[in-house]
Amino acid sequence: MSPTVPNISYFPIERLEDEELRAALEHAASHGTPRPESQAVRAHVPEILRAFSRGWDRAFRNGVCPHDIKELCRLYVSKTADCRYCGAQRSGADVSEEAVADLADFERSERFSARERAALAYARAIAWDPALADDALWAQLRRHFTDEQLVELGWFIGLTLGQQRWIKTVGVRHGELPASGTAGLAPAAEPA
Repeated sequence: MSPTVPNISYFPIERLEDEELRAALEHAASHGTPRPESQAVRAHVPEILRAFSRGWDRAFRNGVCPHDIKELCRLYVSKTADCRYCGAQRSGADVSEEAVADLADFERSERFSARERAALAYARAIAWDPALADDALWAQLRRHFTDEQLVELGWFIGLTLGQQRWIKTVGVRHGELPASGTAGLAPAAEPA
């Protein structure tokens, strides 16, 4: 019997017959971001796991906007949404733990470039207050990003916020699947 989270069980990975879906869960166990626990919940609906995994790969790991920018925005959303599950994950991007600590106050921190500040302001507007996406923010965004990059980044921020809120609702925690390990976790993170 597979371990369960408080609200939705983990799909028994051994029952996944589709090679693409098994590969998505194996990648999660090996690399994290996303972690195997959240992927095992999505596996209850194979097409949801497939759609999420493909979208995540295309828009987060790959795509037209730099991965480091997307990781900063993912971590900003995690920190401000108080999603410790997602906030403890790392994708291998070049983001220091000191920068992660400064995310909530990104405007005053000297750790971020003008481009990173623009992306984080975009994340804040999408996640918390669309009124912040005023002409000044759009001018700042246009100095640093193409329309294609802004579409990808905006879609990714929206996906990130929605998934983080959902994962908190479900009650997913690190380390609940056998052999899920610590892949993709921050250095100080421990399974909750």
